[in-house]
Amino acid sequence: MNIKKRFFLLLTFCFISIVSYSLEIKDGMVVDKYNNSVELKEYNRIVLADPAGIEILYMLGAENKIVAIGKTFMSKIEPVEKTNKLPSVGNITKPSVEKILSFSPDLVILNTMSISTGDSLKKLKIPFIISETEKIDDIFKNLEIYGEFTGKKVEAEAIYQDGKKRVDTLKAKLEKEPLNLKGAILYVTTPMLAFNDESLPGEIMRFLGVKNIAGDLKGSRPIISQDLLIRENPDFLAGAMSIKSPDDLKKSAVLKTTAGKKENLFIVDSSKILRGSPRLFEEMEKFYNELVIIKNK
Repeated sequence: MNIKKRFFLLLTFCFISIVSYSLEIKDGMVVDKYNNSVELKEYNRIVLADPAGIEILYMLGAENKIVAIGKTFMSKIEPVEKTNKLPSVGNITKPSVEKILSFSPDLVILNTMSISTGDSLKKLKIPFIISETEKIDDIFKNLEIYGEFTGKKVEAEAIYQDGKKRVDTLKAKLEKEPLNLKGAILYVTTPMLAFNDESLPGEIMRFLGVKNIAGDLKGSRPIISQDLLIRENPDFLAGAMSIKSPDDLKKSAVLKTTAGKKENLFIVDSSKILRGSPRLFEEMEKFYNELVIIKNK
């Protein structure tokens, strides 16, 4: 086995061995990173201000448990034709406590953008947790927990196994032939903001064995300067969120890089790659296939 392959296998081992979750099961309770906790049991009136959680409940066939959701400004929540019709408690960043209470929920699932809402719910003794997907493993753990919350453990296990199969297949391909590429997933182009290693897109790049040129930069959406971009000379650049077309990435500094010269510029589906639902695995496969094409150019 050559050195590159041994190094990749070591990274993969470390990646899957050091595991902690954003939601943990402890003594019959589900505990989030902020030490909020709810009983691990089946609930019947759930308010979700977390898009990933909404999608998971639909995948489980547990939409009848949803009484209301937090809506998004930009990205869609699948299945769109159904989630668009659900009652709203406001935007996911600041859902209305008054509206939440009007639905008499027995459980509220928030996201990290709505922590202040959690503070209000805590005072009112409304059971809630804050769901956050930082790693691929969080998706699998959340599936287990949401299966318990909705009485859909069998369905959760089936989705879990499908996701594991997809991830394991990708691992096998990468062990056989590492990509050996570097690049970034961009949020906007002016200024050029990217996702670092502490983000879910950064986690995906690390899983794929790709060097993230914004990996060590500070801040949740760090700026990539022109000097850094040219110095790092990425093999590819992917656009997300407000970047709608590869043409949006064709800035003067980009055109001086390998990514620009070879037109290794593409768009990823923000509603998948930025969201911790099992739909992420499909987008990981597409991302990998795009990078294989770039590697073989």
